[in-house]
Amino acid sequence: MQAIPSRKQLQQELAVFIKPSTAKGVLLFIIDVSMYLLAIALVLASSSWILKLVGGIVAGIKMANLSTLAHDAAHNSLTKSRKLNKYISIIGFTPGLFNYALWLHDHHFLHHRKTNEDHPDSYVPLSREEYDSLSSFGRFKYRMYRAPSICFFGLYYIFERWWQAKFFPRPHMPPKVQLNAWKQFAWLMIYLASFLVLLILAPLYSSTSTLEAVFYGFLVPFYIFQSLYAFTVFVQHNHCRVPWFKGKRPQEGDGQQAYVSVQVVFPKWFSIPVHNVFDHAAHHIHPAIPSYQLPAAQARLSELLGERAIVSRFSFSWLYDLMRRCKLYDFERHCWTDLNGAQSTRTTLASHENLSTLEFSGVEKRHSIGFST
Repeated sequence: MQAIPSRKQLQQELAVFIKPSTAKGVLLFIIDVSMYLLAIALVLASSSWILKLVGGIVAGIKMANLSTLAHDAAHNSLTKSRKLNKYISIIGFTPGLFNYALWLHDHHFLHHRKTNEDHPDSYVPLSREEYDSLSSFGRFKYRMYRAPSICFFGLYYIFERWWQAKFFPRPHMPPKVQLNAWKQFAWLMIYLASFLVLLILAPLYSSTSTLEAVFYGFLVPFYIFQSLYAFTVFVQHNHCRVPWFKGKRPQEGDGQQAYVSVQVVFPKWFSIPVHNVFDHAAHHIHPAIPSYQLPAAQARLSELLGERAIVSRFSFSWLYDLMRRCKLYDFERHCWTDLNGAQSTRTTLASHENLSTLEFSGVEKRHSIGFST
């Protein structure tokens, strides 16, 4: 097997894909905003509850797509203008009630710098000892959030991530972050109050009742958005080949970004509307790469990594198997375990792939000595 490329080598190779286009970024943003507004209009204008539900689901999907563009803009990669990127990011995060200032702190300064370390982040796995030390209710929540079902993604993100870290500032956050976050929170509350008033007054200008407008126009889109967001961050960093670390993650070798992030392969017709958000490993190598350049960057990264590239083709059976295996993490042996502590995957360390002899059945295999797709 080929040697592990260094972090610097990978960054140099992918730097050629840092090609932001203001015209392309603005066009993508306008399309998603327009589709979101049309979906809300469908909720309010239609007399059919089925069409209202369709409108609510589409609105939730477009909220997720807007958050991806806002994520790009927050990295200053969507357009060439830093000022324009900032405003696009704030507006793009607003329908999903994401606080721009908290996003910068949580995503840039924690997630990217401390990827797959044991700080508060999305779907950080517990060890067997940590799980056993939880209260009965804590263990119940952990089992529910990691159950092999798509039903609980939204619940997890609303209560464990959005409410805790993405909506309003907390006392433990740095003072400067709190100050900026309170300003953004005020903006979110103005938006939320205005939007809810628009929905509550729906009977005055449409055939839609207040209850229908709030349910299909706000609650359904919000839960769809949170569910999609939770699913995305789960599959981006929870995988049978992805390691997690206690303390500081090594910046080279087994801990570098190429081995703690996943590319999940979807059909092109799906990947383009969601702005290639599942080509995630290349993004972690170079966050300045725009989403519309990620497929080419990801292809080059996979070429450089060879067998060590962590690439899985999505299917519901793959997701079920992944969620069935990845319950707890053994930070000493570097493998995933079930809730009883029994090893459920091979070693996750790229440098130790050939040392594991544990055999598994299921859909998640490796090409030769690792898990394949």
